[in-house]
Amino acid sequence: MTDISQNVLPPELEKKLSHCSRLPSLPSVALKIIDASKDPDIGLSEIAAIISGDPAISAKLLKIANSPLYSQRRTISNLREALTLLGFNAALTIALSFSLFTTLRHAQYSYENYWKRSILSAAIARLLGQQMGLSRLEDLFLAGLLQDIGILALESLSPSPYQQVNKDGIKHSERISLELNCLHTEHSYVGAWLLQSWNLPERIINAVLYSHSLNNHSAKQNTNLNRFHYCVSLSGNLADLWLEDMPDELIQSTKEAVQMFLGMDNNDINMLISNINSELQNISNLFEINLNDEIVRGQILDEAHEISLQRNLQIIKQAEENRRLIEGFETQVKNIKEESQQDHLTRIYNRKYIDRFLSEEFEHANINHWPLSLAFIDIDNFKEINDSYGHLAGDKVLTAIAEFFSSNIRQTDVLARYGGDEFILVLPGATSDIAETMLSRLVSLLNKTLKIEFENKVIRTSVSIGLATHMDKHDFDTLKDFIRAADKALYKAKAAGRNCLATY
Repeated sequence: MTDISQNVLPPELEKKLSHCSRLPSLPSVALKIIDASKDPDIGLSEIAAIISGDPAISAKLLKIANSPLYSQRRTISNLREALTLLGFNAALTIALSFSLFTTLRHAQYSYENYWKRSILSAAIARLLGQQMGLSRLEDLFLAGLLQDIGILALESLSPSPYQQVNKDGIKHSERISLELNCLHTEHSYVGAWLLQSWNLPERIINAVLYSHSLNNHSAKQNTNLNRFHYCVSLSGNLADLWLEDMPDELIQSTKEAVQMFLGMDNNDINMLISNINSELQNISNLFEINLNDEIVRGQILDEAHEISLQRNLQIIKQAEENRRLIEGFETQVKNIKEESQQDHLTRIYNRKYIDRFLSEEFEHANINHWPLSLAFIDIDNFKEINDSYGHLAGDKVLTAIAEFFSSNIRQTDVLARYGGDEFILVLPGATSDIAETMLSRLVSLLNKTLKIEFENKVIRTSVSIGLATHMDKHDFDTLKDFIRAADKALYKAKAAGRNCLATY
């Protein structure tokens, strides 16, 4: 790794920093996280043990795993599951981000405007990376969060280069000018030096080192820079739009920089600004810091659009027409897709959809080691109903059974018509005990409450259910084995006299 101090810090400043006892320091949990990230053999249990040692960080990790940033179909309820879903590297980086933010913000470094810019930059760097299709978005978040850490280091010096100014009121560009005049360097170099002393990954150190390099457009020719560095550097410029008193003066230059270094057009940039506005409330909630000024948000969005309109009104109008056409097509496609997934009689999912859904859930269960239950539901003596009352009555019975189970299963469960008088129910995350309890209750409830009226007659019916659970009492090698087990349980229920539940 390059020695930062020997390349970018004036010797006198490097000496002052080395002997300064008030420099920002790492909390113990952060030290352990950094060490863990460098161990290729570390396992899930060791990582969980490190993070669980700090209840506040554990709670934050669970909160972000359940946030819109990582939208899951089911609630993540424990740390081990959060680690599995987020991945080791992402979870460690997120935990490190929260640890540093929490510790430093509540130490002597409580400058509100500094932390607002840091959190905004972190969120924006991640959104930029996401829009550019980059990987390791959490590294972008951490680099964005730490890009101005050098300010805190310089605040620790005595005298501080900022002692004559309002620390919360000074603009970022003015702060850099002050640093260059007083120290002949600026805080991105100091931040890189500090992160190197903390043994952070070189990728993060270099991102902080180059975080202000785009202020000079010759940075386009700097071979040390790539899109990762561009996202971090531009995140700070974009964050200033939400912090400056008159952001309209910055919008045009910032949009030009984003266009130059990331190749985004006006529509892409406006969409980015809109996405940032949408994320502010989520980020505010996660970090418990107010970034959600409705007036400023509306002003920035309006001014960004106004600039685009002034530059090329005709393109915007065409884009709006295209958007409406696309929305119309999307609605049509959505309707067609829904129709293709539904059984035309019962209006629940059909065999084609459930085959694909079950295959995906079986794979997720294997990867994440969580239980998956599967039930076949067969209407008892259905042929006799058709023979006695006619096929229209049979259709009404099928519809009534579909409505009964749809109304009484969990929101995460999926019901489909498998064929003829047979239904299939997939219960993600349900152990055999949970599934058996629920289905036994439904068999009993159906007997007590379901009355199907047809041509002034009441048809009563019952169902037989076969249940199998994967990754619980049984681990099935293939999906076919899993389906076959549930089918065998159904035959077992019918052999036991019908109107009951049987398990594999």
